Amino acid sequence: MKSVIAHSHQPIVMWIRHLINLYRNRSVRAAHDSSISILDNNSIEEFKSGANNTFLISFPRTGSHWLRMIMELYFGRPSLVRVFYYPERRDYLTLHTHDLELDVVWTHVIYLYREPVSTIYSQLQYHKENIDDRERIAYWSDLYGRHLDKWLHQETFTKKKTVVRYERLKDDLTGEFAKICAHFGEPLDVARLQAAAAQVTKERVKQKTPHDPQVITLNRSYEEERRRFRVEYGDFVWQVLLDGREHLREDF
Repeated sequence: MKSVIAHSHQPIVMWIRHLINLYRNRSVRAAHDSSISILDNNSIEEFKSGANNTFLISFPRTGSHWLRMIMELYFGRPSLVRVFYYPERRDYLTLHTHDLELDVVWTHVIYLYREPVSTIYSQLQYHKENIDDRERIAYWSDLYGRHLDKWLHQETFTKKKTVVRYERLKDDLTGEFAKICAHFGEPLDVARLQAAAAQVTKERVKQKTPHDPQVITLNRSYEEERRRFRVEYGDFVWQVLLDGREHLREDF
């Protein structure tokens, strides 16, 4: 009788296994074609509780998607809270946050920053704000100034902090990425880095971020407007950003 019951349950067990495998395969395909958001609070809280875990901090629009994709390919480990290539891995490398409330106090940090005028222009465009609105330009410029000042000069709580700049990554990826490798106690493998970076084009970042179409903008008018914004408002951005924070000039 027991064997009959067990036999009758076999199709159900096989169907459940099929569904699990189907889900796993879909997850892998999803990560291959786009990316996956990690919504598991347990995974996030477990990572946060690790005393030596590293957090990637960046103001919005400073190149974090591009850098995170390169890091994931290079180290073979994804970061919270979005996975681009390895959804099956749970040994997360970092947790990324923007710290817009300026209340983050984690002790192990990689801080990514970017030249202010391009950052502010991109932020205005991302939020579909009027790029000629000086009040909004001033708002974002001041917030970015406070963000830079906190992470580059004022904070005293980090035990291990590595600072990388977007422009230096673009101009000298090997030299700047070596800092990230050193942060994790690994030597730089130039060939592996070049192979990873070759896969992370603007078009690939666009493909990997369908959840947010504004992560990458590829049209020509965007670049033309950025050039106009720099001519008309570049000095104003710097004026607001450096107000009471003149020492930030040395970071650029």
